[in-house]
Amino acid sequence: MIGSIKAGAIYNSIVTPKNEEKKNEQLTQTQSSGNSKIKELTAMIQKGEYKVDIDVLSKKIADSLI
Repeated sequence: MIGSIKAGAIYNSIVTPKNEEKKNEQLTQTQSSGNSKIKELTAMIQKGEYKVDIDVLSKKIADSLI
């Protein structure tokens, strides 16, 4: 039983499709760009430079409710 579990893990690590690896790389890049956007927004908020556009915000809220 233990041998079959280890074999499954080894098989999955060897047979990972190339497309899956590319998806993982893209996901990592997306996450890092998202993190930089969050850091940028955080800095703007702390400096008092961030402004909320109430018209755009209200439209987004209305669209999400529809």
